[in-house]
Amino acid sequence: MLRTPSTEVTAEDSRVTASSRRLGLGEVRRLVSRFAVVIALIGFSMGYTIALPGSFPTVGNVQTMVNSQGVLLILSLALTVPLVAGEFDLSVAAVLGFVGPLLAALHGVLHWGAPMAIAVTLLACVAIGIFNVILIVVVGVDSFIATLSSSTILAGLTLYVTNGQILTTVPHSLQRFAFLGIPALGVETPALTGIALAALLWYVYEHTPAGRYLYFVGEGREAARLSGLPVDRVRALALISASLISGVAGLLLAGQLGGVAPSLGPSYLLPAFAGAFLGATTIRPGRFNAWGTVVAVYMLVVAVTGLELLGMASWVQQVFDGCALAMAVAFARIVGRRDLQ
Repeated sequence: MLRTPSTEVTAEDSRVTASSRRLGLGEVRRLVSRFAVVIALIGFSMGYTIALPGSFPTVGNVQTMVNSQGVLLILSLALTVPLVAGEFDLSVAAVLGFVGPLLAALHGVLHWGAPMAIAVTLLACVAIGIFNVILIVVVGVDSFIATLSSSTILAGLTLYVTNGQILTTVPHSLQRFAFLGIPALGVETPALTGIALAALLWYVYEHTPAGRYLYFVGEGREAARLSGLPVDRVRALALISASLISGVAGLLLAGQLGGVAPSLGPSYLLPAFAGAFLGATTIRPGRFNAWGTVVAVYMLVVAVTGLELLGMASWVQQVFDGCALAMAVAFARIVGRRDLQ
């Protein structure tokens, strides 16, 4: 049978149409994969609004969710800096838990003025970061082990400073600052600081040479070294930055609470990792990024708050955070295998 030009055109059109459909479906899948956590945040919000119209979508509940996660958002963003550079920092929560008692002791026991006590506390955070740098960058200890060691040391120092007691000598000026924020919106300083930090880190990660160096070092340390990048300096700055930002989070937390307990820090470690790793599955899938972390932190709090309002027990938060972290790490491994293929 002879093929006429019309049949050839028809067959060609069919192939083009099928190819276009495949491309269209592929683009949809890509977008869904990239914004899955954003979609989940919107879905949870809409679902709880329908199920709990009298309690979930209220102004007070929204303000509570936003403000309650401000410190955690700062800590999760602090964690992204060494993670981008390919290093784990398990000491960020211990730093957060240490600075409050240190500040309260300097101000309440030694009677230092608030500005001097805060300055010395932040310098102590830098010293902790330098200690991690010595272990990891200079000596060559694995970052997981090194920061686990420093977090254990900080836990002991926190018990020493507090003597196992709750300290309530946080400077009143810091307490006022922590609640300053934007009164008209009901948004407090930690939440505003977290959003501002996310904007800063987004700019650094995406639009500066420093951000490109961090990603390059994290994706291949030896390749970055052979390219002439100052690998050790980048790793050192990432670890010190994480400790300093964690210290800021700890100071704001102390200001919010007006008192500090020796067991406060460890409870923030898993949620911070869950926020950072889950954030790496959205906006820029496969890469730790600032806005993905923001979305992840608030998606988790929206999900958990709705469940608690539905009558679930408080333990659901730890279960939810653990599941989110497991899924995020699994997603990262899957993405890594695809890149290798």
